[in-house]
Order: sequence, then C-alpha cells, then structure tokens
Amino acid sequence: MDIILIEGLKVETVIGCFAWEREIYQPLLLDLEISHDLSKAAQSDELDDTVNYAEICEMSAVAIQTKKPQLIEHAAQLVLEALFNAFGGIDKIIITIRKPAIIPQAQSVGIRLERQRNDLRAITR
Repeated sequence: MDIILIEGLKVETVIGCFAWEREIYQPLLLDLEISHDLSKAAQSDELDDTVNYAEICEMSAVAIQTKKPQLIEHAAQLVLEALFNAFGGIDKIIITIRKPAIIPQAQSVGIRLERQRNDLRAITR
C-alpha cells in the first residue's frame, strides 16, 4: 500500500486537563501516515486522483481546535474520525501527536495510534 506522509504539522490549540491549560494555547505536533492507493495519481499527475495534503492538514487542525480536547489521545481520535469520514479511499492511518515542552525533563511527550477504517466503525457505534 502507498503512504501519504505529513510530518511535524503544528496545531496551536487549547489542550490539557488542568485549569491553567484550558486558558492558554499550546502547540501540538502531528505526524500522519495515511495508507491510500496513489497509483492513479502517479500515472495521471492530477490532484483529483489523490488526497489533497492541504485539506488533510486543515481538517486535522480544525478537528482538534474545534473540540479543544483534554487528552492528546482524544485529539488523535478526533483527527482519525475526521479523515476517515472525509476521504473514502483511506484504508489506514497512523497518527503520532507530541506535546512539546510540557514536561521540563523531556523534549516532548506523545502518543501514537494506528487504526484501520473498520476499527473506527467499531469504536464510533
């Protein structure tokens, strides 16, 4: 399967469980690996034959910024749902979200979720 890669997408949002975190914007860094058949676009050289990367980035940011989740785990779930619902040809997504500089001793903390399209249907029912 072919992979679309988006690395280091910076999303400024309200995120966190503590009261002080709910009053500020913090950066999240997203990495996405999206399994999608790219053979048609590779042949045609047409944007309509692939998934628009700018749309992926915008949808990912809006999904998080709109809901202002407490946990990065939930932020990841919001992105997964948005992308699977918007783009029918996506089979699998691996999303990594890092929250930089929140723990003084660590460069960042983060999570990685891997979901197939069928996994999402089972979770959202």
